[in-house]
Amino acid sequence: MLRFSAKYMHRVSRLLLIAVVVLPLFLSTGCSEETEKKVATGAPVAAKPQGQSVQSVFRTVDPVEAQAMLKTRKGLLLLDVRTPAEIKQMKIAGALAIPVGDVIRGKFVPPADGPILLVCAVGGRSYIAGKALASRGYHEIYNLDGGIEAWRRAGLPIESEWK
Repeated sequence: MLRFSAKYMHRVSRLLLIAVVVLPLFLSTGCSEETEKKVATGAPVAAKPQGQSVQSVFRTVDPVEAQAMLKTRKGLLLLDVRTPAEIKQMKIAGALAIPVGDVIRGKFVPPADGPILLVCAVGGRSYIAGKALASRGYHEIYNLDGGIEAWRRAGLPIESEWK
């Protein structure tokens, strides 16, 4: 039991962080209940009206699909919403480091017209950041399934101080 606890304690602490700190911040952004349901099920979410309505995409992609998108999609913004200490250990080349809190509170405003790929450690914080962006009308958002850990396990390239 101790082995299990020590091995997975970092994940439990991240989930508690999301539940206690990040989720209440997100809920205060004003996302409608209907939008939350659509985002949670992967259904298209209409952008906030600004003249014309645009269908939104918010979906989870696996590491191989994410890598293909990074190679082929022009203007794809790769946002890493982990802490600076986590990013220092390993990161995906070309990722822009923006803390999840800055995304949720609207301190960071990405370009409105391009696709966004979000990454965190295991996919929870980036999912919440994606929901926040979707609630603000961003129309093409992708979440890396399993986060950078899944990316690393898939053998995809990372930059690391520990090489």
